[in-house]
Amino acid sequence: MISNMLRFPFSMLDNGMEGLFYPEAYRALSERKAAYPPINISTSDKSVDVYLFIAGMNPEDIELVIEKNMLSVSGTRKLPDAENDEKGNYRQERFEGAFKRVITLPETVDTESTQAIYTDGVLHITIAKRAETQPKQIKIKAK
Repeated sequence: MISNMLRFPFSMLDNGMEGLFYPEAYRALSERKAAYPPINISTSDKSVDVYLFIAGMNPEDIELVIEKNMLSVSGTRKLPDAENDEKGNYRQERFEGAFKRVITLPETVDTESTQAIYTDGVLHITIAKRAETQPKQIKIKAK
């Protein structure tokens, strides 16, 4: 009985009532869940690297646009028709439909030096930084 009492608040959260008790946390969590495709962004002295995890798509179905230091990635993910028609889905977590992610880039990037490679379901976008913004090593001379 005590173990059921200890689980009670958590079991309520599993039943879709998290918005009732923790509206701010639920809103942040639901926004994070809704973001597709998931992304990782890293930066170095020479470039900004963006990784989008979009397995099962053709590169032709993905559109990349850079405008005023904003990277826009959009496309439409389609599931095979056989997956949808053969039997009713009991549970489906694989996303189908249109998506769009917009990423603000630093002002130091050179949008003309952009490269995108799609390998094993991961789209890797490399955007070089302008040469004048990269750190320069200065040698110290001894007399």
